[in-house]
Amino acid sequence: MQLNLKNHRANIFEKSSYDEKKPSIVFIPGAGMDHRIVSMFEIDPLLESHNILAIDLPGHGYTSGPIFHKIEDHSLFCIDVFEEIKIKDPIVIGHSWGGLVALDLSTKFKNQMTICMNIAYPFMVGDMLLDYAKGNLDQAVEFLMKYGIYKMPKTEIKTRGFGTMGSGFYGRSKGQIKSPYGTKVVEDDPEREIKLYPLKRLFNQSEKEISSIDLKSCNSFRLTDDQISKLNNIKYIFSEKDKLARFNPENVLLKNLNHEEDVIILDDVGHFPYFESPDQINKVFLAYGEDKIGQILKDEIPISKKLREHINFDE
Repeated sequence: MQLNLKNHRANIFEKSSYDEKKPSIVFIPGAGMDHRIVSMFEIDPLLESHNILAIDLPGHGYTSGPIFHKIEDHSLFCIDVFEEIKIKDPIVIGHSWGGLVALDLSTKFKNQMTICMNIAYPFMVGDMLLDYAKGNLDQAVEFLMKYGIYKMPKTEIKTRGFGTMGSGFYGRSKGQIKSPYGTKVVEDDPEREIKLYPLKRLFNQSEKEISSIDLKSCNSFRLTDDQISKLNNIKYIFSEKDKLARFNPENVLLKNLNHEEDVIILDDVGHFPYFESPDQINKVFLAYGEDKIGQILKDEIPISKKLREHINFDE
């Protein structure tokens, strides 16, 4: 779906034909990533009752127009999209940097539910990663893979190409990995590169420095005390082994939780649970969509009890 907004031509991926009479689940990808993140999730059972959409934010994927340097501007862009296609009370899911966009969006737009995956708050990004992201996307992606991934998936994940818009910055052919910086032959560990390919290909940006701009905006993003006190129906998904957005039981956002179903800490996965353990995260999203999260938490999802015991939930 292509939308002509104020200053942008926005690209919105639709898992099936958009029906404004249905409630919508909207994915917001992480830094430098595009709409194809939704290909990593197997939540098709929700298509009967929901639209499943993913937004290419300015500078990402196939959305054209001015680039934003602040998370707050991206959330306003999402509102423009929602108003243009008459989305009301969506479930908004954001990962990492996209989780901060989703969080800020929740302070400006009435969502049915906001799910923030693998965020920190404040989310401070170090100079080394910022330098990598600005100078060479390959280096930045390798940094994210090195510190973000705790374990490789048991089986190779196959992602689908969407429509005819192209395949993004990364491509794989005969042992070679193609990127904006040329083609490199992978000789050291080709099997690792093949397994990482479905995740690497999600980094699709209109200019080389978008990842750096996104990551830098994390450092300056803050909610006011009043905004934090008014957060409502926010769900948080953390990962026990996440080194990029470490779980912090003292996080001020967690003081606004009402019950245990507001926070999930996945056991034995890192920053990219949809890549490392897709079955876990698919069950979580299906449960939220079908309003069965309590039963899922009790019976089916490995939850890190070691970390959860540090949270004091309000009764």
